[in-house]
Amino acid sequence: MNDNISAGQPVQSKQQITTISIIASASLATIKFIIGVLTGSLGLIAEGMHSLLDLLSTIVTFIAVRIGAKPPDANHPYGHERAESLGALAGMALLGATALFILYHAIVKILWEPGAPEVTLWSFAIILISIVVDFLRVRSLKKAAKHYKSQALASDAEHFSNDMLGALSVLVGLLFIFLSKYIPLPVWLVERADAIAALGVVVIAFKSVIGIGGQALKSLMDDVPEDLAPRLQKLVENLPDVMPGTVNLRARVVGNKTYVETTVGTSRDLTFEKVHLLTEEIERTIIDQFNGDAEVIVHPEPVVLANEPYSAKIRAIAERLSLRIHNLNLYMVSDEVRIELDLELPDGLCLFQAHEKSEMLEQELFSELGPLIKVAVHIEPRNEMLKPAIRREKDAKQVGDALSNILDYEHVWLQDVLLTDEGLVVTLVIGMDDQTPLAEAHVTMHNLERSLRKLIPNLVRVHIDPEPMSRYLTTHKINT
Repeated sequence: MNDNISAGQPVQSKQQITTISIIASASLATIKFIIGVLTGSLGLIAEGMHSLLDLLSTIVTFIAVRIGAKPPDANHPYGHERAESLGALAGMALLGATALFILYHAIVKILWEPGAPEVTLWSFAIILISIVVDFLRVRSLKKAAKHYKSQALASDAEHFSNDMLGALSVLVGLLFIFLSKYIPLPVWLVERADAIAALGVVVIAFKSVIGIGGQALKSLMDDVPEDLAPRLQKLVENLPDVMPGTVNLRARVVGNKTYVETTVGTSRDLTFEKVHLLTEEIERTIIDQFNGDAEVIVHPEPVVLANEPYSAKIRAIAERLSLRIHNLNLYMVSDEVRIELDLELPDGLCLFQAHEKSEMLEQELFSELGPLIKVAVHIEPRNEMLKPAIRREKDAKQVGDALSNILDYEHVWLQDVLLTDEGLVVTLVIGMDDQTPLAEAHVTMHNLERSLRKLIPNLVRVHIDPEPMSRYLTTHKINT
């Protein structure tokens, strides 16, 4: 299997690899064990048992891969990929048990029952074949394990790698015994060479148990690098609108994907839309650290700042109560803070219901800001339904004539006049000097509205759009 594995068929490719491994393990285990028994070679018997273990481990890997490929469901919201870690751990447990069994018999043969096995051509042939097969399987499995980031396939690769190294160890032992027929070698060493080779298999097996087994166990225990959470936390805290010291973050790795959950503190005066944009920025920042292979959940919490201005506090309270306010004015009178605001409420409410909303807002303001405040709430009806309206030429003429009689305002353009069931609604555009202070512009518009209302009794609403003179002169006719 190469690195160009089709992303569209990951499960089939993994299953094909493990199926071939099952066939290879079964064949090698059978042949090694038979020849080991016939020749009395503990090294070959150990290798046969090792290959049998590889067979059992590969079957476990095959099952783990199938389970791990299942998508998330109601019982497993993070998916089933940890089945591969379980499979790797089970394989290492089998390897450890077999290594202990071989260790026991090797010690017995070295200390109490020494004896050289019969070395035949078949002994060397099966070992050499085993080395070639193991080499091919290790290369294929390691490449697939790296491509899929699969612990189960990595465990299977480790099994075949150990099998290959163990076979080399046994080959050295058999070669030592074979050469003793032609070269005078110490009898005590010749009689124990096969058992010593078996000890080599044991050492290699325990090394794999500690390495692969420890990695699988860490995965099952949600073990992550110690610097991961602090590093991500620092990245999040450096983003604009995230309050320093308010980030609480944790991460876990399931299979090949990292899951991150974080709570962040934000200023209470941020709108819902701005908070949403902030959470998306946090998600992108974290996901980029894992090359897109991560899922992030961000929980924003409003934070009361020590130096939070009164205006932010008041707007946050209104937002919490789902109330709309505008025209907020604050005054410091001696040691008392006076709060004046306009409260928008649906015009379908009766006075009693509207007053209850106003009282609720006042109580919350007193509760959070303390008793040294005075609140004045002006209730304004808010209509969010479409209202019928028409345009009539005589109404537009009436308003135009009225504007011509108001001599204090030179650059005023009549944009629209609507007749509604309530009366006339007029929209005006007024040109002012580009550097006019906003407060002064507001006073000018207020005076213009008041003058117009005096001349037109049935005027119910006046919308005035102030424009800088530089823009006004290029877009509107000057009404003098």
